[in-house]
Amino acid sequence: MRQLTMKTRLDRPLPDMPPLPPRMSLHAADGHERASWNWIIKASFDERQDYSMIENDPQCAPERVFFVRHARMDVATAAAQVTQAGEGWLHMVGVHPAYAGMGCGHFVSLEALKSLQALGVRECLLKTDDFRLPAIKVYLDLGFEPSYEPDDEEMKSRWKAIFAKLSEYKKPDRTPIRLWPEGQSPDLEACGGREPELIPFTVEGSRGAMIVCPGGGYTHLAPHEGEPVARMISLAGISAFVLNYRIKPFPSLETPLAEAKRAIRLVRSMGYEKVGIMGFSAGGHLSGMAATLYDAGDPDADDPLERLSSRPDAFAPCYGATSMWHFRKLEWPGMLLGEKNPDVKALIHYSAECNVTENTPPAFIWHTADDPVVDVANALDLAKALSAHGVLHELHVFPHGEHGLGLAGDQEDVREWAPMCQKWLLGLGFGRE
Repeated sequence: MRQLTMKTRLDRPLPDMPPLPPRMSLHAADGHERASWNWIIKASFDERQDYSMIENDPQCAPERVFFVRHARMDVATAAAQVTQAGEGWLHMVGVHPAYAGMGCGHFVSLEALKSLQALGVRECLLKTDDFRLPAIKVYLDLGFEPSYEPDDEEMKSRWKAIFAKLSEYKKPDRTPIRLWPEGQSPDLEACGGREPELIPFTVEGSRGAMIVCPGGGYTHLAPHEGEPVARMISLAGISAFVLNYRIKPFPSLETPLAEAKRAIRLVRSMGYEKVGIMGFSAGGHLSGMAATLYDAGDPDADDPLERLSSRPDAFAPCYGATSMWHFRKLEWPGMLLGEKNPDVKALIHYSAECNVTENTPPAFIWHTADDPVVDVANALDLAKALSAHGVLHELHVFPHGEHGLGLAGDQEDVREWAPMCQKWLLGLGFGRE
C-alpha cells in the first residue's frame, strides 16, 4: 500500500514550543546517540534499522538530527532532510512506545521544522502510514495537511477514514486514584496534607497488574522510573499502576509500607487475578518491604479493602536498595529511620533479605555490578535468601551501568532487562486472557 504524503509551509510562523515536562530536554545529535537511536527506531517501526543510514545520508546533517532526552536517556528522534532540489523532509520520526502520549513526537518534530525554517526552506513534506494515528494527529497539530492529486480517489477515501477515526479517538483515562477516601490517609498531618495515589495504565483483558514504585531516595519520585515503566509493562498486555507514594517528611517507613500494602489491596479489589509490585532504588526497597512484610488482611475490618491480603503475587526490585546493610552512604538508614544509630532490630525489619520465607512471592531482580550508589550486594543477598528458601526468582547482574538507569535505552545490554521482565511476568500469568 502506498504511503501517505503530508506537507506544510514553512514561510509562515510555526507553533510555539510547549513547555517540556520535568527532566525532559531537546538536543541535536552530538555523536553519542547510536544506541539510543537504534532502540527508539526499532521499537517505533519494528524494523531492523541502524543509525548508519542517518550518518551516511548526504541529505541529513548531524545538527539536523534531534532527540528528546528524559533524565539521561534519549526517547524520541526526528531528522530534517534537505534534498539537492532544496526540498525539506521530516524524516525518521520515532518515539519509543514507553514514552508515547507524553508529547515527545510534537517536541522533536517541531525542533526539526524550526531547523529547516532557519535554512530558508519554504515547504516540508513527510511520509507516514494510515495506522499511525497518534503521529498523524501530531503532524496535523504542527500544520501539516494531506497531499495528493485531486483525482486520486483511493487517497481521498483513505484520508476520510483516517479523519473519522481521529474524531472518535479518546485519550486514556489517567485520573489519579486515591488509596484512601479524601482526607482519610494515615499520617495526613505529619505528611503535610499530602495523599498517596495510583496513576492507571490499564489493559483490557489483562489478568494481572503491576504496581510501579519510582525511586528517589524517599526524597522525591524519579519521573523516568514511573510512567515510562508502566507503559512498558502495558505494552506486554499487563495493566500497570504508578504508585505516587509519600516521600519524606513522614513519621516512619511504616507510612510508605502502608501505602504499598493498600495499593496492592486496592488493585486486587479491581478484579485482577494477580497483583505484583516493582520498584527502582528506594522504590525497590519499598517493593521488597511489601513482598516480605505483607499481611493476610483483617476479616473483621470495617473497610472491605482491609479484609484483603496485601501479599503481592510477584515483586521486582530494580537496582533496589533492598537492604539496610549495604548503603554507600552510611547515614541513609539512620535518616530513614529517624535515628543517628538505628536499632539493629529496625535494620533487620526493613531489610528484605532478612524477612524472606518460603511464602515470599517470586522475584525478578536486576542490578549493575558497578552501581556507584546502591551496592550490587543488595541484589546478591536477596537472591541468596530467596534461593535458601526455595522461592522462584530470576537474577540479572549486568557488568556496567550508572545508578538510576530506568529503562536504560542507551545501554545496549542493560536495556534487555525490560523484555526479560515482560516475558517473566507473562510466564507467571499476568498477561491477557
